[in-house]
Amino acid sequence: MDGLLEELLRLETAKHKALLLIDAFTYDLTVREQMELLATSKNTLSACADIERLLTLSQLITLNTRLLQNLLSTSPLFNAGTGEYTAQGGLSITTVPSRVSVEV
Repeated sequence: MDGLLEELLRLETAKHKALLLIDAFTYDLTVREQMELLATSKNTLSACADIERLLTLSQLITLNTRLLQNLLSTSPLFNAGTGEYTAQGGLSITTVPSRVSVEV
């Protein structure tokens, strides 16, 4: 499990950087990669020897969740092209109107 833990930590760090850079495309790619990793390694879990790395991963996931919630509520740039993840791991794309009306 330590190899899986290291890979999850790497991916979570990549998600963190994407959130800080307000890069929705990279964030989505990293989430997909993380979901694929978890789906393929579901049956290979064993005891974790490195509790400190597990704690670090947990804290980073919590931080990233808060950053994502903040971005979704404040930044239209991050939310414009994204949809929601389905139970099958796919991305449900929501359509965004292509017209903008501006009055002066």
